[in-house]
Amino acid sequence: MEPRRPSLTRREVLAALGLLALGGCARRSGGDVAESDPEATRLLDSVIGVDIHSHAAGATGRRTPAYDLAARMRSGRMTAVCLQHSSDSPVLQRDGQNRVRVTREPMSGELWRFTQARLDWIDALVSGQGLQRALRRGDLEAAHRDRRPAIVHAIEGCQFIEGKPERIAEVYRRGVRHLQLVHFMPSDLGDNQTESPAHGGLTTLGRDVIAECNRLGIVVDVAHGTLAMVEGAARASRTPLILSHTNLASRRLEPFTRLISGDHGKLVAGTGGVVGIWASPGFGSLAGYVDGVARAVDAFGVDHVGFGTDNGGFGQSQAVWIDYADFPQIVELLRRKGFSSADVGKLVGGNYIRVFNQSVRV
Repeated sequence: MEPRRPSLTRREVLAALGLLALGGCARRSGGDVAESDPEATRLLDSVIGVDIHSHAAGATGRRTPAYDLAARMRSGRMTAVCLQHSSDSPVLQRDGQNRVRVTREPMSGELWRFTQARLDWIDALVSGQGLQRALRRGDLEAAHRDRRPAIVHAIEGCQFIEGKPERIAEVYRRGVRHLQLVHFMPSDLGDNQTESPAHGGLTTLGRDVIAECNRLGIVVDVAHGTLAMVEGAARASRTPLILSHTNLASRRLEPFTRLISGDHGKLVAGTGGVVGIWASPGFGSLAGYVDGVARAVDAFGVDHVGFGTDNGGFGQSQAVWIDYADFPQIVELLRRKGFSSADVGKLVGGNYIRVFNQSVRV
């Protein structure tokens, strides 16, 4: 007896129809999509695009911006990026295989001074390029309505606090609304994925920092944290968690990998949170990146996945999505993958906006 073929899912049917409607697989620029695809253009007018983890334009270390970030966002109709520096950057270095290594212990006060300088840099970027900040509930929707590119000011890694949680309030006053707890440098907040665990997960100080983020109104980001650390954060936080940039592993996890298992992502989803899929060079193309997003949706659910490109964060390599002017192409590829208009809206920014609005103040 001939084996019964499995029935196609609704998304697979839509994907097949999308390929016929869009015709061919030639790479098209964002401008081409906006001009030639009426449905994509209508979607671009209605969805709110947000990259939930970005070092665009040299935010971590350049003395001057590498390009006009606001202009690229306007060109692609991208609403916002969560723009940040890495607070432990002065003690990090890439080796010959482009892997990040911690090279030394920081000097007393070094990472706090570095963070203050990068806060000044982003202040200058905002004023110089005509960006606005998302500070309160509803600000991202207003930025989309007014067609004004915005940033959610973020910091990657809390090493800048140097044992002083009161600095969280200080960076909040400077406009920070999204805070990642750990990065590559070992942290007294909890264990990270790329070092041997030393704390068994989240520490007391880590819980105190989460409580302060909840009190002030700051998005809690658990990227780079071990599964045990994320479990502790899920218990401690009163708001949904963001895991801003990673990818779902396709095989058994290797030691010290930055990829995550299905259980890791489901833990974040269980808080009502969002896993951001990074635009790793390993995807090879924008189409490969969208395939990675679709895999994450199948694992965690369409309400719990977003874009966390890590734009500018791959050292000498480049992310497969480096220019926000290509946002229309991403929208087209998601349609081609079979996602409905409503689901495209969730993935490109709606899911993050839900968490942002639950986390920050009115």
